[in-house]
Amino acid sequence: MPSVTHCNSSNPTCGGYTNKRCGQLVVIGPFPHLLLEGHTLSVGPGGGSAAFAAASAAAPEAASITIVNSGLPMGGCCVNVGCVPSKFLIQAAHVTSPHNNSPPFQGISNVTDRVTDFAALTTQNRALVEGLRREKYANVIAALDNVEYIEGLGRLARRAGQLVVEVRSGHEEQVPFKMLPADRVIIASGVRTSLPSQLSDDLAKVDYLTNERAYFEPKRPESLIVLGGGYIALEAAQMFARLGSKVTILQRSDYLLSSLEHEIGNCLAETLRGEGIDIQVSIDITEVIADGDQVVVKGISRGNKTQRTFTASKLFLATGRRANTEHISDFPIKLASTSHGGLVVSKTLQTSIPEVYAAGDCVADSPQYVYTAAAEGKLAALNALRTIQGREAERIDYSAVPWVIFTSPAVAGVGLDLTEARAKGIDAEASSLPLALLPRAIVQQSTRGFVTLIRDKSTDHVVGARVLAEEGGELVMEASLSVRYNIKAKDLAAMYHPYLTWNEAWKLAALGFNKDVKTLSCCAT
Repeated sequence: MPSVTHCNSSNPTCGGYTNKRCGQLVVIGPFPHLLLEGHTLSVGPGGGSAAFAAASAAAPEAASITIVNSGLPMGGCCVNVGCVPSKFLIQAAHVTSPHNNSPPFQGISNVTDRVTDFAALTTQNRALVEGLRREKYANVIAALDNVEYIEGLGRLARRAGQLVVEVRSGHEEQVPFKMLPADRVIIASGVRTSLPSQLSDDLAKVDYLTNERAYFEPKRPESLIVLGGGYIALEAAQMFARLGSKVTILQRSDYLLSSLEHEIGNCLAETLRGEGIDIQVSIDITEVIADGDQVVVKGISRGNKTQRTFTASKLFLATGRRANTEHISDFPIKLASTSHGGLVVSKTLQTSIPEVYAAGDCVADSPQYVYTAAAEGKLAALNALRTIQGREAERIDYSAVPWVIFTSPAVAGVGLDLTEARAKGIDAEASSLPLALLPRAIVQQSTRGFVTLIRDKSTDHVVGARVLAEEGGELVMEASLSVRYNIKAKDLAAMYHPYLTWNEAWKLAALGFNKDVKTLSCCAT
């Protein structure tokens, strides 16, 4: 860490330092904070993508940066227990997909068997995580000469009117081992699995799995009950089923992916059932019992009010996510009155405390993706510095955020769906293309799903898109650019799309606003 010499300058953009960088930045993570000395900025709690993006963005302007982190290892949720390890196993599970086990091409027989060494697979997964944590986090900050990393819990406080971040080894510790004065703070504390309150006593007696453990288990569950019907639940359910577990999904809502239009959840459910996954919806869980080496889950079916009992060797909880907002501050900060309970922020990511900003999954209205968390962390840090320096803060824009659920087929989207667009007063219409009409899907023998474009009829601008397709994650970016740059459907249809590509789906969907795609020849416009 470079030495910094105090000066008597009153220049507010200098912060009283002779060093060309302004202030000292401390980032404390997964419960992290950022601290700027002279002008101090503290980010945390949290040590994931939001915190690291904040530290990296502020590094050129801050005299020094300290990342204070506890809970998950350096890198936070995505690299350690979320995106990376889950997608590794999902990709591995594709080897045993129905497409390979029962190829749709004549003359090719079963080409694969179930996984024979689950421990080797999860050991490889752990090595991948550790390598990326080193390359994308530890090595990144090691290359920044004004960044320091500290393990500890950060907590906001005021001492003699000064905003400080107190760093402790644990919540029960009375005296902090370090106290960092801060002019600005960024909270990036992340989230955890939200446990159903009515089952808290039962779950305390059960060895259940969440995303923090499931992807590194040395032994594959013979059978698995998945509580939840959101993206984490469905990715895990299909992954474990393809790796050889007998999987049951128990969902409280009436259909899967209940935040999306019903058609998507129902179509995906049909596919999952076809792979042997038992899906039970409209189930209110009443009891969870440990019974030897088995877990028993009891519930009531809302349709006919009957008692249901399910048994498996393991229980996987994917029952929503709750922001880590406990123990982060000695003084009140406004939280959302939702099950997520995240920090309420302005469009500039400022919390109800003017000196405090927030970024990442702990933000109430954040999309909660690793790439939006990184963008929020960067913007929060820069806005904190801008306000210190008397410059205008910039606003976050979520209008064209693409998202992907890595099931097979994948679910993806961007912008508004038809219902959302009409609710905003847009004269909206949708054009859907069944993949059975897409040449690439036909030759690949993968015609499950559809793509849908939503446009504003009055302007022809594309305002949203939804995808259910094997390559949905790769498809969504063309639609995202269309939404982001107000591209008209007619212009999208007029663009050259190489024949027999997945992205030709957008051309055909755009044509579908004015033509019957079934009557068109190949490559017609």
